[in-house]
Amino acid sequence: MALTTASLSFGQFKVPKLSEMKDKMTQKGSATPTAAPATSQPATASNAMPASSPAPASAPASAKEQTFTPLAAGPMKGGYPGQGIELTMCEKGAKEGQWDVACVKPARTFQYKGSVTNVFGTLRFTPPLTNNSTRLKVIVYKKDVMDEYREITFNTGGRTAAVGFTKGPGLYVVKVVDQYDSDKVFLTDQFVVAPDTVGDRATDNVKSGIGKLMICSEIDDNWKCVNEATTWDSKKPFNLYVRLPQAISGLVAGWAIFKQNADGTDGNMEYDLLQGTQGRAAYWATTNGNYLKPGKYTVYSIAWPNRTSSGNFKEYFAKMTLTVR
Repeated sequence: MALTTASLSFGQFKVPKLSEMKDKMTQKGSATPTAAPATSQPATASNAMPASSPAPASAPASAKEQTFTPLAAGPMKGGYPGQGIELTMCEKGAKEGQWDVACVKPARTFQYKGSVTNVFGTLRFTPPLTNNSTRLKVIVYKKDVMDEYREITFNTGGRTAAVGFTKGPGLYVVKVVDQYDSDKVFLTDQFVVAPDTVGDRATDNVKSGIGKLMICSEIDDNWKCVNEATTWDSKKPFNLYVRLPQAISGLVAGWAIFKQNADGTDGNMEYDLLQGTQGRAAYWATTNGNYLKPGKYTVYSIAWPNRTSSGNFKEYFAKMTLTVR
């Protein structure tokens, strides 16, 4: 079956039969994580990442536990004698070569988006940076503690630079300072990231559990689940099929299957299967025909880096209980 639609493209790794798979996972760290999105894209002035990347933001508290005051949008100007700087915070990253153009949508209030870069800034230098200019860096503080920084490195014609950050909910202070003397501050601004309204995420900013997972004998050319059921004959092959209400960016997805304990929680991992999407897709499926021994199982469609051998996931596209007789 060619797994394509008129509007969405889909690519599938050949998935072996479940009966031939081995449990290759021992811990979450064994998975190869997906690459984080670029936090800055230099053009005429570039931004170097710090020597060691900061740890990911901790899980945000619920919206009820957070105070939140939106901040008005607009550029902030500053500088030292002979070097002017203007910082404009943006909801969307500027395109390379267009940083000298004002942000399409300036902002100082942003949404938390999980692992997605959600805070951007465009810097404009007057006059342009030269070999003789002070070397600069952008530092972000949270509760008066340095949270993260970006160095601004000179390139010929350095009129502009861009920075990007992935930030959890909270109020932040951003400063442009001398790279070698952080007490020499050229510009200070603030931004706020709103409380999390999504909660557990299947991936990026996609809410966990938004999809429908189906067990089918096959998936026809019109993407219809044939003989959909939650109870299956152990002697008959089945296929896994998930549909989401929205398309997501291409990623490495997977299926994770656990034998259920008597109380319905996940017990031993039986199998995990890897499957990839190409470009944006809202549904994907296996086509090989798979088998399970009699028992009751929890089946997940999940982003590959989120799976672990312990199960009971909170971050998944969809899940269901399958009874095999």
